[in-house]
Amino acid sequence: MSKKVTINVIAEMARVSKTTVSRFLNGKFDNMSEATKERIAETIAELDYHPSRQAQALKAKNSLLIGISVADISNMYTSRLLKGISDYFQNTIYQVLIMDGDNSIEREYSNLEKMVTERIDGIILQPLVHQPDHYQLLIDENIPVVQVDRYTEPFTWPAVVSDNFQKSLEVADLMKSKNYEEIIVLSNHINGVSSRMNRYNGLKTGIENTNITIKLIEIDDNKDWQNTLQSMLELPTKKALYALNGQVLWEIVRFLKKHHIAIPDDVGVIGYDDDMFADMISPEITSVSQNPQEIGRTAAANLMQIMNDEITLSKTIRIPSTIQMRESL
Repeated sequence: MSKKVTINVIAEMARVSKTTVSRFLNGKFDNMSEATKERIAETIAELDYHPSRQAQALKAKNSLLIGISVADISNMYTSRLLKGISDYFQNTIYQVLIMDGDNSIEREYSNLEKMVTERIDGIILQPLVHQPDHYQLLIDENIPVVQVDRYTEPFTWPAVVSDNFQKSLEVADLMKSKNYEEIIVLSNHINGVSSRMNRYNGLKTGIENTNITIKLIEIDDNKDWQNTLQSMLELPTKKALYALNGQVLWEIVRFLKKHHIAIPDDVGVIGYDDDMFADMISPEITSVSQNPQEIGRTAAANLMQIMNDEITLSKTIRIPSTIQMRESL
């Protein structure tokens, strides 16, 4: 009969103490070398060790569940965000509960109520609402929360986001260097979504005191947005289109192809978050490349430290993104 795998067995094989293994399983990696972490992880994989969450929950007097509330799980950005979060928690005692808000405020709130009922230990939240009052139930329950991609204002919890404002300042500099006269920004509704507001405001700030004009089309609120865009493109100015997320970028590319509008000869194009496909079409699309996997990993690591009372996270951590210069500008 095979020997039962316990943390004592893992500790012996990995040549570390039982306490070190316990700290690893609880995600307490401070002062733990990369070599030690790798050795423990390899030993756990080799022994096919699966800790009993129920037993550990009873011992710890908590659920050992992490709730993840996302705005839209069908979004490619979200899948990479979840990958970073899940990878972090993979070798800890925690399990993740992923719930999709489906861009519905009511559904998001219902999901959060269910998480509270499950006695969730911490939540990673991609908020659909900009006002913290909407999340009063989490405040009342004193649940540790880290926001990702977006945040509420005034600040209630820390957030891990892209450097949206700064990167749009750089987009503005790029537009000036290319002598564009007009920028048409296309987005889902902006008001109340901090990531989109920061991208738009960064661009506006960046072109202050220039002759460049900005026009905004919010495609959620304008069912006739394609006709609106076509009318704008008929005006005799050098124009660029700036899509504030990957889904909108591909709507634009599809529209331009349908109407035989050439990129970049007739209009320049740049997108924020290219879903990793922007270099696979011709011409290749200039884009702002985010790092949602690192955003997710960083949020998970900081939530763990907050739950363990190891840190008080500052208001915002900004993960740098990169402008990928290609053929479309």
